[in-house]
Amino acid sequence: MHPLLPPELVREIASYLRKRDIFHVVFVNKLWNTTWTPFLWASFIVVARTYEITDKKYHQTLARHGGHIRNVYLRDEANLKVLQVLCKTVVLPASSLNLSSLCVSSRLHLETDVNRLVEIIRRSPQLRELELINTPVPSAWFERLLDIIAPSLARLKKLRLMHEHVHPKVTPLVMKTFLETCSSELETLVVKFGLSCPFGLYIAPPPIDIPGAKLHPKLKVLEFQIGYPSHSGPMEPVFSWVLNSFLEGCTGLEIVDERIQAFEGNRLWTTDDASIASILRRNLGINYQRCIQIPSGQPEQLFSDSEDPITKELSSALDADSDGTKRVWQAINMGHIISGGITEFDRKAIVHAATQRGFQRLVTNDEGWLSSEDLLSIFRQCPTLRVHDCGYERYPTLSAADVILQPWSCKWLKSLHLIIAGIPRPDIKTDCMDKPIPIGDPMHSGTMEESRVLQRKVCAQLGSLVCLEELRLGYSKIRDMVTVEGDEDSQVVRKYNPFLQLNCLELTLESGLDELSELKSLESFSVWGMDHRIGSRELYWMQRNWYSVRDVYGLLPLPYQESMRHFGSDPSVKFCDVAFRIM
Repeated sequence: MHPLLPPELVREIASYLRKRDIFHVVFVNKLWNTTWTPFLWASFIVVARTYEITDKKYHQTLARHGGHIRNVYLRDEANLKVLQVLCKTVVLPASSLNLSSLCVSSRLHLETDVNRLVEIIRRSPQLRELELINTPVPSAWFERLLDIIAPSLARLKKLRLMHEHVHPKVTPLVMKTFLETCSSELETLVVKFGLSCPFGLYIAPPPIDIPGAKLHPKLKVLEFQIGYPSHSGPMEPVFSWVLNSFLEGCTGLEIVDERIQAFEGNRLWTTDDASIASILRRNLGINYQRCIQIPSGQPEQLFSDSEDPITKELSSALDADSDGTKRVWQAINMGHIISGGITEFDRKAIVHAATQRGFQRLVTNDEGWLSSEDLLSIFRQCPTLRVHDCGYERYPTLSAADVILQPWSCKWLKSLHLIIAGIPRPDIKTDCMDKPIPIGDPMHSGTMEESRVLQRKVCAQLGSLVCLEELRLGYSKIRDMVTVEGDEDSQVVRKYNPFLQLNCLELTLESGLDELSELKSLESFSVWGMDHRIGSRELYWMQRNWYSVRDVYGLLPLPYQESMRHFGSDPSVKFCDVAFRIM
């Protein structure tokens, strides 16, 4: 290390340096090369669709510096060969890899791919984070991964096993053994699976003791997406048999995502089974109420002058139980306001229910339900919010100045649909109809430097939501029409398209995109309808920083009317060879 600085200070300095900065400093002299090379090699990122691994110099370089690698990210199944080379060329004590995190976002087509992955996991006992996403594998291969993860990774803190469009099936005993013997250090566990029972008999086996069973008091976030076998009826006893004893040991839970993918609609394992509901009630200190659908009555009964039915329905279930356990709604799904709007009492009741600890999902399908102040109150006060979804309608709009006013407490948020506006953009010279924006328009207040200061603060607020998997900042409603502002008689006529955001985030690296670098779990990013400036540099940045991203929407929008101008990114981005889908 540097002779004049203690190692702790060197590590602190390195945490503020970008990869390219460290790349330059290693060439200053031999001392600096020795000091900074470990930080240069700390993350081993393989994002290209093909990777040359036959070159001898490559093998020699990997053998020389591979011992510094702590984090590995792969985006293509062919790159598992790179990891196999890493295992063969890096010689460490006890034949182990000193990996801290491993993220594989690829399809495992061959059994040899699974064998390579199993070998890597076996040789990485220090692994703290393991993410296998978008990796549909046969059930037998999935069971092999479960069998090796629990005994090999005793220090694992975060585990995500997600598979696009499929639920790999495992036997109840394999899943039960995996859950009860996996690392007691786990803080986040996300698994998608189905249960396979012989002859289709979903009955509870007799009680069984699992050798090496552990408690999981540090587990904060638990998400199961379970492939459910039946159309209707109560939850089969075998599911309770698999989950009960594991959940008993999860005494520190804060978030429980409960979706069961049934053949017809969704069901909730947190409330459909009495024994599981009792365990969660005891461990969480919360008595979950089912999702409430608003409005739920007859149209003529919803908005009478004599009563507030929404307030009554929401508050009736929030009284504390006799044992002091707090009742909360898990989700509120708000449909279309039928007529007359809603009362202030109803609005306050919705916000009160949505800011309780334990509330997780808010779906708004009409702009009239909640104001921007209401939404900000929910983001600032609800620590367990997981999903803010806007269905198929226009997303709610928040002012950038209001967004940065206070920190948001919804640190576990994984899905966010939002429009952030009110940002002066002097770089935009014409409106959506390609007409010059007159001088003095609020769009041109201040300088671009001042605009970017505001944008970086907004991006920093969004970047603190490190659990985000889906972030949508544009419009989703294509049928919006061009509107006219001003008096046609006075020659001050400006045409704006509500679908096209002009006073939005620029989303270039200079304006704060790099503030979103901690969104490592982000899979879907939408800037549809925004006059952003995302170019090839930003795409390659996304590829290197968002290891999980699959889709980026809104990069190549076309004009929605013949006279409208093109907007957004440089059309050359469609020629960028990145490892995710551009739409």
